[in-house]
Amino acid sequence: MKRAILVSTIVLIFVFLAVDCSRKAEEQPAATKSIETVPEAYLTWHDSFLEALRIEDYPAALKNIDLIKDKVWEESPLLLLNPTLVKAQDNSYGVFEPEEDNIYSNGQTIYLYIEPAGYRIIRSEAGYYEFRFLADFQVADENGQILGGQEKSADLPFKSWHPNKEVVITFNYNFSGLTPGKYKIITTVYDANSDKKAATETWVSFE
Repeated sequence: MKRAILVSTIVLIFVFLAVDCSRKAEEQPAATKSIETVPEAYLTWHDSFLEALRIEDYPAALKNIDLIKDKVWEESPLLLLNPTLVKAQDNSYGVFEPEEDNIYSNGQTIYLYIEPAGYRIIRSEAGYYEFRFLADFQVADENGQILGGQEKSADLPFKSWHPNKEVVITFNYNFSGLTPGKYKIITTVYDANSDKKAATETWVSFE
């Protein structure tokens, strides 16, 4: 008889991990970009940044850093950075209290902190900068058998007057009916404004 798994609502509080285990050993790694293939805009911003530093025009230097960062962000896949088990759901970017370990009891809430990056930010007609995430999760046992989960279990919209790139998602999970042992929580996040997605795996143990 299948064990029952009860899962709480996933909450947004205010990776790109892609693993290809089937890749053959003889495959060559992807070639890195040479200086000739770097877009001209990067080189222009880089030169402008160095010139701004030379004349101590720090606002201009920071502006050129932001231009480079925005372009890298646009080209990047979705990244799920700094996935961390934390003690509460009320977190902000870089401000959280990590758990001492990954050991839980049935019914105890698991809080997973993630810093997404590389998502698409759009400008609304009202002038807001908007982005939005969808999320799935699955739970697997130590042998990799999927025990349960839910597709599109979260819809996480966000809007701001600034194109925020320091954003936190805190998921909370609550499971019951699991026997003592190790389990893997697979959290998949989708960028609702593009075809980007990413997943992260979090191991926990139940006493």
